[in-house]
Amino acid sequence: MSQKAKLIGCATRPTLVLILAAGTVSYGVARAEGIVPALHATMRTMSASLAQVGEFTKGNGEQPAAIDAATKVVMFAKSIPTLFPPGSELTELPSKSGAAPTTWDDVDRFLDAQKHLVVETAKLLAATKDGNREAIAQQVANTRKACTACHEQFRD
Repeated sequence: MSQKAKLIGCATRPTLVLILAAGTVSYGVARAEGIVPALHATMRTMSASLAQVGEFTKGNGEQPAAIDAATKVVMFAKSIPTLFPPGSELTELPSKSGAAPTTWDDVDRFLDAQKHLVVETAKLLAATKDGNREAIAQQVANTRKACTACHEQFRD
């Protein structure tokens, strides 16, 4: 390689690093903005599915549909961490997700709350499969408490 090529290569490396870094930040913002609709859709679907299981406890609907709804609640509860990707806490996205800034201040506490929700939703699915409407109703209440506890801590 010629001396001139080496000098050009050395001079362009910092520029290239800055371009890549800017692209990564832009991608993080775009990814975070793109995740907001998925976050909202997930929370609405979880709420509707939990309500459907609750209706089953009142004698409305069939057990297979309640099991499908409980399965959705479990699946979405497990997916929650993917809805808060790196970059979604950036100041460029104030109040778009509905998540409080404290979500990223104490990620471990957030993930603990999510794990507790997963445990409660798994119990909901098991109760729904068993078919005891009283037990299901109690577990619907426990699952709602887990949802509420997380929202009280981590939602604006």
